Amino acid sequence: MGIRVGIPRCLLFYQYGAIWEKFLGELGAEVLVSGDTTRQIMDAGGELDEVCLPVKVAFGHVHELADKVDYLFLPRMISVAEGQYTCPKIIGMSDLLRTNMAGLPAIIDVDVNLRQKKRNLYKAINEIGKIFNKGPLASFYAWHKAKQNQRKVTVAALAGRRVALIGHPYIIHDRQISMDVIKRLHKLNFNVFTPEMIASRDAEQAAKAIGKRIFWSYSHHMAGAALAYMKPGKLVDGIIFMTSFSCGPDAITAEIVSQHAHSNGLPYMLLTVDEHTAEAGFVTRIEAFTDMLNRRCALC
Repeated sequence: MGIRVGIPRCLLFYQYGAIWEKFLGELGAEVLVSGDTTRQIMDAGGELDEVCLPVKVAFGHVHELADKVDYLFLPRMISVAEGQYTCPKIIGMSDLLRTNMAGLPAIIDVDVNLRQKKRNLYKAINEIGKIFNKGPLASFYAWHKAKQNQRKVTVAALAGRRVALIGHPYIIHDRQISMDVIKRLHKLNFNVFTPEMIASRDAEQAAKAIGKRIFWSYSHHMAGAALAYMKPGKLVDGIIFMTSFSCGPDAITAEIVSQHAHSNGLPYMLLTVDEHTAEAGFVTRIEAFTDMLNRRCALC
């Protein structure tokens, strides 16, 4: 039996999970990914104070994996773009876990910091490979094969009403946290477009309208993607920005997106969720917003 490595289905898993799982498998690990978020997983991190809901959910996923694996895979993603940082909660996730949870297995939290030197990624790959007794060549080959497993998402030209759902992937694609918002919008006959459907170069180009690069790289891409959807040509009929309560970076990003949506004459709605969000009120707001979009488009 190989070394068992657990990957929590939370936070950056929704962006890099497929690559991580393939990479570790190529290194010879037996990879175990935690299941979909449930109410029980969400409640497991409820005792934490002053952190956002996705971090509480992360604790629940780690709790599910802790006694089943030899290692937890939580790379410390300090920076993924030149001159920018990721969110503080992502950078400090492994420290939060060690401080607040007992009986944890070893955590693979190698630093990934591309803020100044992209070569840092190769250093991280080599350090991870050493854990599995792999040399640099075998480690880099495993990473190369994993990168080929990366999923590409593009915007398709679809008929019908269209709405841009802007938010972190670990919020909008976690059906428990988001209350399955994408499926709800589909049932209301709306096509849903998300930030990862906009290529990085297109988001970067659109974000120039902000006038200044946002300090947090993922927030910068979200804002750029939202602005790309607002370009002439009417890619979408409205914008929904979804965030979790107490997220500092999103408070800034949401305001930027809101101002540009109003300037472009696009309807905009902010949805904020936490563990106490009531489903009835949440559904009512979505239905009211989409009904308004239908009426507005009918008059166009």
